[in-house]
Amino acid sequence: MILTLRLCIILLFSVFILNTPANAAGKEKLRGIKGSDDRVLIEKYNYPWSAIGRINKEVGGFCTGTLIAPNLVLTAAHCLWNKKRKVWLKPNTLHFLAGYRRGSFIDHSVGTKFIISPTYNPKKGQKLSIAAKDWGLIVLKKDMSKEVGTMGVAPVDKAYYKNLIAKKTKFIQAGYSQDKAHILSVNKTCPMKSYNKMLNIVVHTCDAVHGDSGSPIFFTENGVSKIAYIHVATTKKGTSEGIAVSGISIANHLKKIGFWKVAKVSSRPEAS
Repeated sequence: MILTLRLCIILLFSVFILNTPANAAGKEKLRGIKGSDDRVLIEKYNYPWSAIGRINKEVGGFCTGTLIAPNLVLTAAHCLWNKKRKVWLKPNTLHFLAGYRRGSFIDHSVGTKFIISPTYNPKKGQKLSIAAKDWGLIVLKKDMSKEVGTMGVAPVDKAYYKNLIAKKTKFIQAGYSQDKAHILSVNKTCPMKSYNKMLNIVVHTCDAVHGDSGSPIFFTENGVSKIAYIHVATTKKGTSEGIAVSGISIANHLKKIGFWKVAKVSSRPEAS
């Protein structure tokens, strides 16, 4: 695979710079690790791991995203916001690297535009009511689905949540954590604690730290993987808990903008 000079520079920069916090953290426990660290590293990027990627920002930093349709990536809205300048980043300065692992990846594309939750306002601080709207979509320059597959969104509301819990559904979270920035780390069992019906968010206790923002929390049923929630925040006070936006909020907007037909379906890569 031939990389553009621009992308090579970004990759080299991120490998050099982003390794520093992980090393500096050493054995210090990061907020977001609940009890023992249950994350495991993924060495082989078969589907569904291939549909998950790292979102690199040309201004520095990264988040996690998932390809939910041929050229559509789901992530947290705050990942698209320039906190220092208080403006939205330019879409073409975001690089989605599907199946990123230690400097290599399966496929790559840049953004062409954003679709952000219409009621999300990053200037209003960190409240549950703001976190509930913290989701965004990156429209990519090219279709990546044949190479990496897609993971559709499940319209999980309170009733759907209760049904999944009653069936003892196993939820899995996967992201690019700040201390494991160059390889996908996974919580193979991600416990759900509660569902807020008014805000359509869930509180979870799986291990997720900076870098995991936008990461999918998904389940597999009858061989099909679907995103139930996306992780967007970790509580700052008291017991560390994760906050995730439920699929119903995302699904409702996908229906309005005409993407639901393709975003509700999961597809495997053509080569698998």
